[in-house]
Amino acid sequence: MTQQHEKMSRIDARIPLSIRDTIDRAAAFQGRSRTDFLISAAIEKAEHVIAEQTLIRLSLRDQEVLSAALSSEEPRESPSFLASVAEEYEASVRSE
Repeated sequence: MTQQHEKMSRIDARIPLSIRDTIDRAAAFQGRSRTDFLISAAIEKAEHVIAEQTLIRLSLRDQEVLSAALSSEEPRESPSFLASVAEEYEASVRSE
């Protein structure tokens, strides 16, 4: 059985020894290697930045306009498959 491995890349950074020592200390507190600690911290920060940048922020006025537009829409009949899925879910919840 052959496992496929993700391609790897190297990142080099020049940092002051005092910063490296701080990173090493923090990694040791968590029982991790410097590399593991840095990768984990970088991924966490990257995901946070991406999440922040993909949020849609609306002013209060824009929120009111959106709310009014959504409230004024005529409700549509849901597709029949949604009704059957809802019934199946309700039945499974009752049987538990």
